Amino acid sequence: MTEKAAIDAQVLFYFHYDYQKIPLILQQLKKKVINGEITVILPTIAITELLWKMRRAGKTSAFKEALNRWENSENIIIDDFNLEIIQLMLKNAKSHELHDEIIAMTCKKHDTDIIYSKDKKFKEIFNLQLRSW
Repeated sequence: MTEKAAIDAQVLFYFHYDYQKIPLILQQLKKKVINGEITVILPTIAITELLWKMRRAGKTSAFKEALNRWENSENIIIDDFNLEIIQLMLKNAKSHELHDEIIAMTCKKHDTDIIYSKDKKFKEIFNLQLRSW
């Protein structure tokens, strides 16, 4: 079974907005996705954060191209914010920020505890394995 990991909006920003500064760990992640070694879960809340930022920068067409690639990738799961995540949130005792909790519960929904992010709260509050840079 392929390893699964979620990513937060900051990772998407690096890949599609601040491409010149992609950290090595994220370059390696991209290669693993392309080679089918890992499945990446993209929570829709993270995708909308990227859309918001790219639209403000006048890069909506680049966002549309990225979304099309994600939709057609075998190694990317675009996951909706839905009732199952809300039910997981009800079982969760504490939180930090709403969008982070939604991303963390998306991990739980997909039975993974791996998240690519710089936000230490994913480890401290949600007990996820943080892959950071």
